[in-house]
Amino acid sequence: MMFLIKTMMPNPLAGLNPMRGGEEDVEAAPADPAKAAGMTREENEENQKQLVEDKMEREADFLHKKAERATLRVCLRDKYRLPKVRAYSLPPYNLM
Repeated sequence: MMFLIKTMMPNPLAGLNPMRGGEEDVEAAPADPAKAAGMTREENEENQKQLVEDKMEREADFLHKKAERATLRVCLRDKYRLPKVRAYSLPPYNLM
């Protein structure tokens, strides 16, 4: 019941909060992202290329580390004769 009352009655203090977009004029953000960041178009393109290269390098490093871990896991499994067990697989249930 209170939900209906709260939705029907507006909040009298809603317009007093300046952070929620009161009556102050806010400048519109420029359409060009380079101008928004304070860079020229060429600087922005170079920055985007650098970000893509960095991301590719991080992904390559991650895949390399992942392969190293897998190799180490296999070596330890062979050394200590451990079975290959998946942590997320559940044992089969015997219903009979």
